[in-house]
Amino acid sequence: MGIIFLIVSILFFVSIFLTFRIFDYYKINNPQAIIINYAIASLVSYFFYKGDIPLSTVSTLDWFPYSAVLGVLFMLSFLLFAISTQKAGIAITSVASKMSVLIPVFLGAYLYEYETLNTVKIVGLILSIVSFYLIFKKEKTEEFDIRKIILPFFIFLFSGANDSLLKYIREMFFKSSEINLDHEILFMGILFSFSFISGLIILGTITIAKKEKFEFKTIIAGTILGVINFFSVLTMFKAMGHFESSFFFPVFNVSIVGLSTLIGIILFKEKLSKTNKIGTVLALITILLLALN
Repeated sequence: MGIIFLIVSILFFVSIFLTFRIFDYYKINNPQAIIINYAIASLVSYFFYKGDIPLSTVSTLDWFPYSAVLGVLFMLSFLLFAISTQKAGIAITSVASKMSVLIPVFLGAYLYEYETLNTVKIVGLILSIVSFYLIFKKEKTEEFDIRKIILPFFIFLFSGANDSLLKYIREMFFKSSEINLDHEILFMGILFSFSFISGLIILGTITIAKKEKFEFKTIIAGTILGVINFFSVLTMFKAMGHFESSFFFPVFNVSIVGLSTLIGIILFKEKLSKTNKIGTVLALITILLLALN
């Protein structure tokens, strides 16, 4: 069952990259779409929730404060995804976000007794540094754009933090046999609610300051993204419960990198220099090395 959740989750996450790129084509207001996205994701969660835990008592649950922190991180990451995909490109953004696999893999070896840190993982870290240099290296004829370095770098950090915290929550609070799908959906609902609230405060302020109006196309776009976002996180959360970090995150991420890069090149005609291609291949080799290990 775990492999099914893994495959479905990969497809949903690739869809998120594709959706953001389509947003750029249709001139969708990203801050507004992200706010709507989290509102819809939380509503979908509560719609599917059929558990016996009253929402009025949810703040007493052990995982509640963690869901609040993760919710804010999710919102910030989504905003960075949207900007980086459009400014730095879908290929480079996907590579940066999925190379963050190194963070949960190394933290997993430190936090969980059944996961270990060995020579292969250390070699993987060194190779990742080299691959990042090659991925972001620009040809002399190209105009330098700091956004194409800074944005993917922050994507790397935030993605690693999100994956690590999500895995930690899964291990600490959702491993018991008494935990069922309803408990996980409730967790998703609270997480997305905090993402919506933080997004409403931060991005809503920007929208009001610019005196922007919500367009119908933005509402539709945010709704579609919210549904995809809900299922992507839920299936990922289910899948990671079946595998160790050193297997799950590398396989999960290398699949998304490969599919996203292929889509970026075929559908959006994104151009990668020879050096960028070498860096991308090295990144894939690094993640596969960790997976095979």
